[in-house]
Amino acid sequence: MGLRNKLFLQHTVTILMLLTAMYFIVNYTLGKSMIERDTQTLSQYYALHRIEALKIVNDKKINIEQLFSGTYAPLIASHLAANSNFQVQLFALDETIVGNSGDKQNLLKRGDIQAALAGQTATVLTEADDTQYLIYAAPFWYEGKIVGGFRYLLDLKQHVETQVQMRYWFIGVALGCLLISLLASYSFFSILMRPLHDLKQALKLVSIGDFSKKIVVHSQDEVKELAKDFNHMSDALQQHIQMLHYEQGKQKTFYDNMTHELKTPLTSIIGFSDLIAKMNQPGDIQTCNSYIRKESGKLLHMVEDLLQTSLKGNETWSVRLERLDLAAVITDSLRILEPTIQKSSIRTTVRLASCEAYLDPQRTQQVLFNMIDNVLKHSECSHLHIQLDEHEGRGRVCITDDGKGIPEQEKHALFLPSELKQHRVISARSHGLGLPLCKQLMELQGGSIYIESSEGAGTEVQLLFNMG
Repeated sequence: MGLRNKLFLQHTVTILMLLTAMYFIVNYTLGKSMIERDTQTLSQYYALHRIEALKIVNDKKINIEQLFSGTYAPLIASHLAANSNFQVQLFALDETIVGNSGDKQNLLKRGDIQAALAGQTATVLTEADDTQYLIYAAPFWYEGKIVGGFRYLLDLKQHVETQVQMRYWFIGVALGCLLISLLASYSFFSILMRPLHDLKQALKLVSIGDFSKKIVVHSQDEVKELAKDFNHMSDALQQHIQMLHYEQGKQKTFYDNMTHELKTPLTSIIGFSDLIAKMNQPGDIQTCNSYIRKESGKLLHMVEDLLQTSLKGNETWSVRLERLDLAAVITDSLRILEPTIQKSSIRTTVRLASCEAYLDPQRTQQVLFNMIDNVLKHSECSHLHIQLDEHEGRGRVCITDDGKGIPEQEKHALFLPSELKQHRVISARSHGLGLPLCKQLMELQGGSIYIESSEGAGTEVQLLFNMG
């Protein structure tokens, strides 16, 4: 059973108990008040009848003994009961009913007569012939002594009917109030439980990693505080998870880029090793060995960077800017790539002007290796031209090919991180990591990279370096 139904059932039971208690209290109070009112009325009638009886005696129409005799008592009882809704009886000192205005002879002997002759007024409720009666008996004092008494019998049939009608009226009103109360309480509990239901649904979404659901409560109570705390918790969890995803993504990107960059020195080492097998001149062999040693040292340095990154938890590239001749860096890079370029059978032309710029030679070589490697692997060109000059106060390196170019729909995604590319192509020759890495390395050096390309008309890459 749900909480709303439990509250509703508890509320229903409580209302029923209250209505039942009210029914008995009202019924008892109503009956008691009616009896008290009738008793008071009969007491007032007794005072009037006593005055009237004394007047008859004082006028010497009859004496006191004759008042409670069998001769005059019936007439006086009938006279006193005229135009009233109750029966009047007169009783003598021997408890005998000497005058009776009605026909209820079976109510002659009662303890109320004894109480009245003892000097007390008595009220008795009795039942005869399936009818309830209120009996009121009072002593009649004359010259300081009791000489008889008056007794009144009131038929309570009308009172019973009134009580029955009042009960029906009370039950009808109570049922109406109960129905209205239950409808109101059910609506209230539904409104009260709505935020808790929303909270339950939101918790289900949170359990599967969806933090978009927020609980809105307009009441000023504990439920609003609970909803507010839940929203804070949901936001905090979402932020922590986003931070974890960001850190994981950043770490993955770094290691992807690092492992991608390890390919370049390894490719150069393999290329120079292949050349040594074909060379006969000691000088040429020594030159290849020097490049193999240089690339091996670069490879070792990159592995050390990777180790330091793992120990320190820093997934960013380190850059050491120096003011160097950009032409010398390009020349050295082309010598390292010479075995790879020769294998491709692509004609290469180079035009370099002396240009000093602020750069990190190792990171700049990584960019050059990536860009030239992309041309050799993907452009399907026959001619590669590399030019260095000054442009608007910056050192500019242009790498131009006459290959197939880049389709227009692919240009906007060239520098996007690999995980955001919808059609990322992964093969043995490419992992889609090079261009985003080149952009990151150029920006770390304070430079920039631009690519202009048209499908079927070749591609031009511009690398811009700060000169001052």
